[in-house]
Amino acid sequence: MSENITRRKILIIEDNQTTSLIYRNYLGKEFEVTVVDNGAEALESFQQHMADLVLLDLNLPDIDGIQLLQSFREIDKHIPIIIVTGDSSYEQVSKALHLKATDYLTKPIDRGRLNVTIANAFRDVRLTKRISHLNSSSKPYIFHGMVGRSPAITTIFEIIKSAAKSSASIFITGESGTGKELCAEAIHLESDRRNRPFIALNCAAIPRELLESELFGHVRGAFTGANTERVGAAKRADGGTLFLDEIGELPVDLQSKLLRFIQTRKFQPLGSNELVAVDVRFVCATNRDPHEAIAAGILREDLYYRLNVLPIHLPPLRERGDDVVLIARELLKAISLEENKSFQRYSNAVESVFRVYKWPGNIRELSNTIRKIIVLNDGDVITPGMIPSNLIEPRQQITQSPAEDSDQATVNPLQPMWKVEQEVILMALKHCDGRVRKAAKLLEIDPSTLYRKIERWNLKV
Repeated sequence: MSENITRRKILIIEDNQTTSLIYRNYLGKEFEVTVVDNGAEALESFQQHMADLVLLDLNLPDIDGIQLLQSFREIDKHIPIIIVTGDSSYEQVSKALHLKATDYLTKPIDRGRLNVTIANAFRDVRLTKRISHLNSSSKPYIFHGMVGRSPAITTIFEIIKSAAKSSASIFITGESGTGKELCAEAIHLESDRRNRPFIALNCAAIPRELLESELFGHVRGAFTGANTERVGAAKRADGGTLFLDEIGELPVDLQSKLLRFIQTRKFQPLGSNELVAVDVRFVCATNRDPHEAIAAGILREDLYYRLNVLPIHLPPLRERGDDVVLIARELLKAISLEENKSFQRYSNAVESVFRVYKWPGNIRELSNTIRKIIVLNDGDVITPGMIPSNLIEPRQQITQSPAEDSDQATVNPLQPMWKVEQEVILMALKHCDGRVRKAAKLLEIDPSTLYRKIERWNLKV
């Protein structure tokens, strides 16, 4: 066994003297061993923090071992506790593992298995402390509302910082839901225009016949229904930043007017004969491939090259690694507050599902999913049973056999609980490169429990 655990204290709770002597023989040279033969003495010793690890026989003369384990866990949630049972009662072992027993052994005790189990327990303690330290010392990197630590996104942060210093037009591309408007706001906030207006216009969300008025404004009487003057986005953004989202949705004739506006910084409101001069910084975005849009005649080539002075491409969420968890945690805090709910965190199993799922709708899909979970559930922790089934398995993967009743639906959106559990375990194992103990920690279950499930289901690791 490792020198790192030499002379650590082990509390052994065992009422059989012969077994106690065996323990001392096995462990006495490497550890400081204390043996007690009843629950009352064990609880007193434990309360005085006289051990680094506990070896607990579940069959004691004065107290139920499960009850003692529960008392131990109320005092210390992290000390490794290995339970020992004279039989292999699944019910007893299951209760103990549910109460966060670290591992279990059955009598008669094999020396090699005992040593390995203890070594693994101490190794897990070191790993847990290391993870806890890293989690407390490395806060998610939040850059003007954009969250992430992956190289894919921190590179974008640096590009934004550099690009914001210029007054050149910026063209942002990326799949729908990747945070293009948030990126545009970050550019504005990093620029010298931060104290001036940031005006966003979503060209895909406005009826085409109203787009020119929304962009350039109109005077009273410019068209039927124009009973008052309207100041457009271009004028409202004077001195600041004008963000045109989904630029490819602008009608081609309006794109030509936008091009002249970009070249001259002057425009005519609808129904007016006067030119209005403004000072704006242009940031545009699209979820289309610009070159395909140009080839299809949807986007004017000269407009694209006028806007695409400083290009920024936002990566999809599936390419950002653990950023999905960091973003999900921030969303959980914000949405729980909005919805007046008490959720504090996700279980490790849920975070594992978040990491593996591809998120075709990117951050927008993640946000909508979390809001749905929060609205439909209550509690402090989001658990696997609360998450939509499509995150675990595609909706149409489970179909009925031809022999089944043809009147029934051919797609079953629900799965048996064991199937969901199996899928989550396989995801965790894949995420941990097949390392069972690491996967068990991620799923917040005991390694021995995970080993049994792998063996029972004959899973390939």
